[in-house]
Amino acid sequence: MTRSVTILKSHFTKNGGAEKYARCLADAFHQKGCHVTVLTTGPIDTPFSFEVISHRLKSKTSVSKVWEFEAFCDQYLKKHPSDIVFGMDRNRSQTHLRAGSGSHKAYLEHRKSYESSWKRFRHMINPLHTTLLHMEKTGFEHPDLKVLFTNSNLVKEEILSHFVIDPKKITVIHNGVQWHEWQESFDTWEKDSSHFEFLFIGSDFHRKGLIPLLKGLRQLSERDFHLSIVGSDKNQKHFQHLAQKYGLQKQITFCGAQSDIRPFLQRADCLVIPSFYDPFANVTVEALAMGLFVVSSKTNGGCEVLTPETGCTIEDLKNMTPALEIALKHPKTRQRALLIRESVKHLDFSTQLNTYLDTCLLPTS
Repeated sequence: MTRSVTILKSHFTKNGGAEKYARCLADAFHQKGCHVTVLTTGPIDTPFSFEVISHRLKSKTSVSKVWEFEAFCDQYLKKHPSDIVFGMDRNRSQTHLRAGSGSHKAYLEHRKSYESSWKRFRHMINPLHTTLLHMEKTGFEHPDLKVLFTNSNLVKEEILSHFVIDPKKITVIHNGVQWHEWQESFDTWEKDSSHFEFLFIGSDFHRKGLIPLLKGLRQLSERDFHLSIVGSDKNQKHFQHLAQKYGLQKQITFCGAQSDIRPFLQRADCLVIPSFYDPFANVTVEALAMGLFVVSSKTNGGCEVLTPETGCTIEDLKNMTPALEIALKHPKTRQRALLIRESVKHLDFSTQLNTYLDTCLLPTS
């Protein structure tokens, strides 16, 4: 009997990681012989091998768009019940849910560590935040929810601490990486500098922890290093000023947003992820697949895949220097890079995708 699968994803055709994951998941269900329908919004310019139904939003504000998409999904599912309703956003009702962005409640809690009391107050009264918190709580605690997927144990534990949910419903599947597809890029890496190359990737420099990284670099006794910063931030001039203030301006390059990060991964020795909060930063496994030593904060769920041979965690973001000193002892060599890359072979994207399918398509009783 053909199983019906309805995937809820408000944005489906954009180029982000979550959108790509949704498209791959939909195609994988389709390849398994399921009847797949995707409910989304916005223009659909590319033909798909499965059904995509897009709702044209009439709302103007962010919060009203959330409610309009929720109503659209609810109305459709009442008319077209599905064996599997797979949520990939924050809808109130689904049978399976991937909390790829973690818990919004936990995210707001983590923001308190680096934001002013005024901003925290604004979050409390912001209707978008209150709506997302309501959607999240209802979705996580809904009796129809069979499986809640998280991409790290960090997110799992945060959900269990904030919500009433049976732990048995939660399945942790770490983010995957295009391990096989990136083989050629790995084989052709070549360092073009005698310096130790640190790499920082991400936008929203504040949340991603660029300030503690700059402070940590300033305190290093070893000065023969360079840091490439890949990503954009509306306050970039502020961070450039900080780099100058700390005497690091000649050792740092702001590279802006990049469509392909592989050339930067090829040139680097170490990726640093000092995030105040990341459910699971994709760049963690991408860097490992390219043979880089990774330094990560404990509040990046991706740190769960690190070993002493492949990376280290930052014990205290207020003092990053010890972790950076460990990294300096692990420059990229062919032998070390091969060992690091091999550590995430089991996280190949296709393997992780099949784990989702196997869990969702278990025989029904």
